[in-house]
Amino acid sequence: MKPDYADAHCDLGSALHALGEDERAIEVFQKAIDLKPGHVDALYNLGGLYMDLGRFQRASEMYTRVLAVWPNHWRAQLNKAVSLLGAGETEEAKKALKEALKLTNRVELHDAIYHLKQLQKKKVKSNGGANGEGAFLIVEPSKFKTVGEKTTLRQDLGSAIQIRAFQRITRLSRCNVDLLKKEMNEIDVPVSYSGGGGPQKSIRKPNLEGILRRFLRFLKPETFQGAVKAINERILSVLDETGSGRVDLGMFYAVLAPICNGPPNERKRIAFDALLWQPVNEDSSQIRKVDAVQYIKLLRAIYVPSLGISEILEVHGETDSSMVSFSEFLTMFDDPDWGFGIMSTLLKLENGDRNRHGRWVCAVCRYPVIGSRFREVKSHFSLCNQCYSEGKVPPSFKQDEYKFKEYGSEAEAMKDKCMYFTLQSHKSP
Repeated sequence: MKPDYADAHCDLGSALHALGEDERAIEVFQKAIDLKPGHVDALYNLGGLYMDLGRFQRASEMYTRVLAVWPNHWRAQLNKAVSLLGAGETEEAKKALKEALKLTNRVELHDAIYHLKQLQKKKVKSNGGANGEGAFLIVEPSKFKTVGEKTTLRQDLGSAIQIRAFQRITRLSRCNVDLLKKEMNEIDVPVSYSGGGGPQKSIRKPNLEGILRRFLRFLKPETFQGAVKAINERILSVLDETGSGRVDLGMFYAVLAPICNGPPNERKRIAFDALLWQPVNEDSSQIRKVDAVQYIKLLRAIYVPSLGISEILEVHGETDSSMVSFSEFLTMFDDPDWGFGIMSTLLKLENGDRNRHGRWVCAVCRYPVIGSRFREVKSHFSLCNQCYSEGKVPPSFKQDEYKFKEYGSEAEAMKDKCMYFTLQSHKSP
């Protein structure tokens, strides 16, 4: 890992936290912040870690720093309210919650208000214990098992949640992927030559802002600047690894396409078209395999750094001159081990944003379950997406291993229950 790569430190901090090495995670998150004082992901994740440890005052400080960079980050504003409540600063918590309400009226905010009430009730029942959320256990990934092929692996869900958070911060999930194709058809970019001598349609990073403005024209100026900062931090820092100040525009479009709005196959098609748009592939229906490999590795480095950072160097100097058709590109893209197979989990999160599970609440965080519900088959407790991805379980259920089945809706859960009772009735004498 590069010692000066803030994103890598941030990702390592999240991994250490998931393994329960919280003090080391704090050090690594702090290193990321030292390298980039405005690193929003590191500040936000460190705030969450402090919350988990019951260090509510420190957590509120982290969220305050996030808001100093992005004043419209409503999740940070909301978590600031929760951390202030945990610190016993009820009046300040109410003020922070009012500020969050000014930023958004999303259903998640009303869920959070319900959650705050639950915490207050729990605090009363526990005679004002130090941690309103109570304790929880963090279980190592090897002890989290899945039941059924449709149940998402914990590690995959954690990575997809991070990508989904990036989509929300940048609002790229509201940008129709067709706009990328339209831009490629209309923009005139002169061909230049990179340090390696290859022709590129490259553009200076500051000039990208005008293109992004066309993609995100629905954003207010201050929100747009926050989106630009996030894209610069997460995407452009990787695409411009040499620090030249220029970015290959075709590769930039290809990297954006999978997280824009639109049917999944259309996103992949436009990513392929963006690679075709590069000078070396123009006027062809196929792309060079070396470009496809480099693209996949860049995707992984940008969106799943723990998998892809070290892979970027491996492709330099490759001389494979073979070509790849769109169908072959899809096979490479969807490969769960070496491609960007995480996209299927991301799509599940996108489609489940409004899926609610009646009165079910997460056994750890006590939030109403939205999206998927992960039910432990032996002890029958349920976890939300976030707690499942972080390996959290209630302390009252200590087991050698945990087996989870995922339900995307309560209709699925009811169907499963009916099948169980049918099987039981057939077994009866």
